[in-house]
Amino acid sequence: MAHNAFDLSGKVATVTGGNSGIGLAMAEALAQAGAAVCIWGTNEAKNAAAVQKLRAHGVDALGLVCDVGDESA
Repeated sequence: MAHNAFDLSGKVATVTGGNSGIGLAMAEALAQAGAAVCIWGTNEAKNAAAVQKLRAHGVDALGLVCDVGDESA
């Protein structure tokens, strides 16, 4: 069990690229600290899998398809 250095209950975090790799690890750390998490990623299926993983921590999670590199979108 990880040490909970701080409590983010009642807070919301947005993580771009949060559906895999370092982004997902960061999103999980935020969820473990109690934050609701919204992840932005370009792959809908990976977003859905990540959201399921985040919800397992007992927090609200939302995945949105978004390409932050595309300013017109």
